[in-house]
Amino acid sequence: MKMFEKLKYICILVILLLLYTILNRPVQKNYKINIVDEGIRKVLIDDFSNGLNEKYWNIVEKGNNYNNELQYYRQNNIFVNNGILEIEAIQEEYMDHKYTSAMINTKGKFEFLYGKVIFKAKAASGSGVVSAVWLLPSDDSNLPEIDIIEILGSDNKKAWTGIHYTDHESNKLKNFIDYTIDTDFAIYEMDWDENQIKIYENGVLRFKTEVGVPNKKMYMIINLAVGGDWAKQPVDWDLPSKLLVDYVIVIPKMSGV
Repeated sequence: MKMFEKLKYICILVILLLLYTILNRPVQKNYKINIVDEGIRKVLIDDFSNGLNEKYWNIVEKGNNYNNELQYYRQNNIFVNNGILEIEAIQEEYMDHKYTSAMINTKGKFEFLYGKVIFKAKAASGSGVVSAVWLLPSDDSNLPEIDIIEILGSDNKKAWTGIHYTDHESNKLKNFIDYTIDTDFAIYEMDWDENQIKIYENGVLRFKTEVGVPNKKMYMIINLAVGGDWAKQPVDWDLPSKLLVDYVIVIPKMSGV
């Protein structure tokens, strides 16, 4: 049943991709669906059926964290089982840290300006952890930042979605919304163009903005953080805790459109 569902969504997204192509330019022959490199754009479709594809994903190894978080990110906390990517947070001593977890990103391997991002994920549960799927600029600047989802393990029936950006006077601003979600797998979708960002959860529009929309290439990040300014110190530790991702699809907007 899981494989049938996955194939169903892949077929739907292939149709969307073909429609996208038809609307923007003539369809080329020998069009490949999987990872497509036409010289104009790449399309990323990764269902983790063959493990983590490191041609497109970087595995981050670091202990200097954002927001006073407590984890050390390492490769050992990434697993793929039955086509599901698992990012696991563990309480253990490592490199002067009390917790380990994992982060992957597409920096330098898959960066894009405008388009569609779709993924199916189940957030981690447990006090003091945060599941996140987000985008940062490819030029190493800290802003703008698109947070497709951020979900606290202690309140994993609620997702936070929004953007951080600066105005014309370099003031740091943010625009966020929270909404109730199912604690099981959900499908998230972001539509991003030069005018607006729209983010959906299971087909329901959850966030829309025309203010602070990024206009530079960005890369995708998936991680499970421990502690920090928002999640706070883990309490009644019930780890290991896992962020699960079934698939990720990115369809950039056509160049020059």
